[in-house]
Amino acid sequence: MKNILIIIVSLSLTTLSCKAQQIIPVENAVNYRNSEGGLMGDKDYVYVKDVNNLLNKFVGTWQGIYDNKTFEFNVVKITEDDGELKEDKLIMRYKITDSESNVIEDVTSLPNDDTLVMNGGYIAKSGSYVFYYQGKNSDCGQNGDVFISVYGTNHTKMKLFLQVSGEIWSGADCPDTPIPQILPTEQMELIKQ
Repeated sequence: MKNILIIIVSLSLTTLSCKAQQIIPVENAVNYRNSEGGLMGDKDYVYVKDVNNLLNKFVGTWQGIYDNKTFEFNVVKITEDDGELKEDKLIMRYKITDSESNVIEDVTSLPNDDTLVMNGGYIAKSGSYVFYYQGKNSDCGQNGDVFISVYGTNHTKMKLFLQVSGEIWSGADCPDTPIPQILPTEQMELIKQ
């Protein structure tokens, strides 16, 4: 009897100490964005998982020309786990050159957690992927959301644009005129390389 009691108590404690994992498909994560508690809610551990492989179509190197500048975007799928939230998501690095091949901006060699690497995104209800963007002058309004959507045969074409938030966080250090945006604020087309 004593052994049975020890087994029951041990199993009960083991069950209580285990974290229940809740899986949320990446395409459903947008539904939690403005909800009370967000993705975590009252859950111990959440995995925002690409169960339907929707992120793969965005992965790769994409090139295009906009406003006489060449843009190259490199999209990579990663999985991050902070112990409470595990998430399949995309990050995006970019390089911008002018018509004479002078580099305007290059964040291709920066680590994943650098603020210039686009991160923290989600799949919008439209099917586009949305990245949070901060440029080098983000404190002075060079910030917003970058939308990408893939189309065409075998998903070889991409549309991209920046929806500027323009939030100014450090007014005293910013010029009186708006900081120019380096990413396209109108839709541009990119081709998968």
